[in-house]
Amino acid sequence: MNRFFKLVLLTGVLCLAGACSEPEIPQGRPMEFSGHEQAPAPGELSFKVPEGWIEEQPSSGMRKAQFRLPGDGGNDAELAVFSGIGGSVEQNVDRWINQFSRPDGSSLGDSAEIIHREVHGMRVTLVDASGTYTGSMSTMNAGGGAKDDYRLLAAVIETPSAPWYLKLTGPCKTVDRWESAFMEYVESAEIP
Repeated sequence: MNRFFKLVLLTGVLCLAGACSEPEIPQGRPMEFSGHEQAPAPGELSFKVPEGWIEEQPSSGMRKAQFRLPGDGGNDAELAVFSGIGGSVEQNVDRWINQFSRPDGSSLGDSAEIIHREVHGMRVTLVDASGTYTGSMSTMNAGGGAKDDYRLLAAVIETPSAPWYLKLTGPCKTVDRWESAFMEYVESAEIP
């Protein structure tokens, strides 16, 4: 079991044991996707953005938000936040996993990790996959070609109005660096 899922399980165990009630994130700033300094529309989520993340103009109208997570030598990762895209949770998760392959070109098969948990009363599906990235939707892959040694951390947060999709993709070393911050971001999700 990798560090990402150990962190998720440890957080859940500590909360069940009464060691925490709400994750506290002393750093960062609240992020509301209404585009204004007012409360988000019904069903909209708010998040606390960790320090060090660079907010960017979304590269597509489908994106609610987009962040660049700096890596060494310009090997940055990208976090895209979507809501209301087509397909079921499972179909989107399968599509993301299928954007990765093993170095020999074969499918990841069951090597991607998927777990389910709850955050602030909402069902969350967490995904962790790594390998050769061939996804074409990312602005990071605009240069074309497969990207070796890439990693995906993703979360699907099911709200009463629509699922929200958080997809972090980038070089393994960079995604590893921001793994805890990604989990803090997921844990901060709430409907104000």
